[in-house]
Amino acid sequence: MPMAGGMALLTIGAVLAFAVTGSLRGIDLQTVGAILMVAGAILLLLHLVVRGRPRPKRWSARSRQDAMDDADRGPGRRGVRDDHER
Repeated sequence: MPMAGGMALLTIGAVLAFAVTGSLRGIDLQTVGAILMVAGAILLLLHLVVRGRPRPKRWSARSRQDAMDDADRGPGRRGVRDDHER
């Protein structure tokens, strides 16, 4: 959504700033267009910064059997198989 919103603000702002020649009483459309373009650029940059961060690692659930197998191996021996377990 931030990407589409930023693009929309940039587009609407550019149209108001460069293509609209009309005027409204008390409102400068070129200034409003410039403000919308700046807001759109900030939104796009924010999206890129947030998207560029590494995602947190996903945790996987362990089954009860996995926990029981680890307990059978004893402390400090997780993931290490004995010769007779191969």
